[in-house]
Parts: sequence; C-alpha cells; structure tokens
Amino acid sequence: MPDISALIFDFDGVILDTETPEFIIWQEIFVAYGVVLERSVWDRTIGTASGSFDVYSHLAEISGRDIDRVAMRADMRGRYLAQIDANPVMPGIVDYISGAKSLGLKLGLATSSDNAWVEGHLSARGLLGYFDSITTKEDVTNAKPDPEIYIKAAARLGAAPENAIAIEDSLNGLTAAKRAGLNCVVVPNPMTASMDFEHADLRLDALSDMSLQAMLDRFSQAV
Repeated sequence: MPDISALIFDFDGVILDTETPEFIIWQEIFVAYGVVLERSVWDRTIGTASGSFDVYSHLAEISGRDIDRVAMRADMRGRYLAQIDANPVMPGIVDYISGAKSLGLKLGLATSSDNAWVEGHLSARGLLGYFDSITTKEDVTNAKPDPEIYIKAAARLGAAPENAIAIEDSLNGLTAAKRAGLNCVVVPNPMTASMDFEHADLRLDALSDMSLQAMLDRFSQAV
C-alpha cells in the first residue's frame, strides 16, 4: 500500500462533539411539546448537510401545534452555543494534529458544516493554523454521503485518495470517504456509536486509543 501523506478530518463529532448537545437540546424541546424526537429520525441527518431535515416542521406535524420558528431558533441556538463553547476537543485530536505536522503529513478538513462555524471553533481552540486546507459545504454541490467533498479535499492537499486517511464519526461520512477512494478510520461519538461501520478500515472508540504512528504503520502494512 502507498505511504500515507495526508489526514483529512471531519469536524462535527470528530474534532468537537457538537452532535450530542444538539440532539439533547432538541429532545428537551420536543418533550416540552408533549412529543418525542426519535433517534431513528434524527440519525439520518448526522454527517450530511444541515437543512436535509426540517426539525421545526417535524415538531409541528407530530405535536399538532403551531411553531414560532424565530423564537425557537433563537432559544435553541443560545443554549446550544453555550454548551459547544464549553466543550473540549475530542480525546487524541491534539496529539494527532501536532503529530501529523511533525511527520510532514498534510492536514485537511472535510465537513458538512459551513466555513465560519468550523474556522471559528478551530481558531478559539488554537488549532486553525495547523490545517493546510479546509473544505466545507460551501465548496461542493453535493453533501456527504456523496464523495465530492473528499475528492476535493484530497486534491487540495495534493494527495492521491489512496494516500489519505479520512477520520470520520458517521455512516454518511464513512460512505463519502470510501466512495472517494480514501482509507477511513471511524471514531464514533455517543450519537453515532450504534451505526453500521462494517466498511470502515479501522474503528476506534477514541483516537487516544491508538497513536498516530501505530495507525500509520497499520495502514502501511495493509495489503
């Protein structure tokens, strides 16, 4: 197998757990309306572009009540951002990022979020400058699980897909990476742990469970 020259991270759920707080807050809102937000409904939205699921319409439909979208969005957003801003990066992330730079690997990001969201959180945590390229939903026509974002992210780093490792947390992300021809390591978070990741090249509970060098050795020895 060719040597690995690039790591490409997803953002939400991989670098920062933005997914668990979002679901918990929406669960609380649904309960206040006397209904339940089912995980099976929510899970289909994880790892793809926002807007693919209209949570407000879903709440209005199953509760039979009118929804003040503007007021609800403001309330939800305030609660959500307060939790996200307090969250540390996921275990092992800093070691992988700094280790990759010391080894001369290219670092990229391929995310279904927008540029302002990603760069704001990376900058606040002192990580923005480590990335050679950031590819967001604004850079592509088709969201994950379409492979477009990983094809573009690898190209921006000058890496052939087979020389890159994607680090993902969702089935949509895994599917996108594998369709693009990348190797893919899946590190689920609490919202994605029950998903079917049988096509992943490697699954870890946390990046801190395996050193970057051990991961690179594992891929270089694969046949």
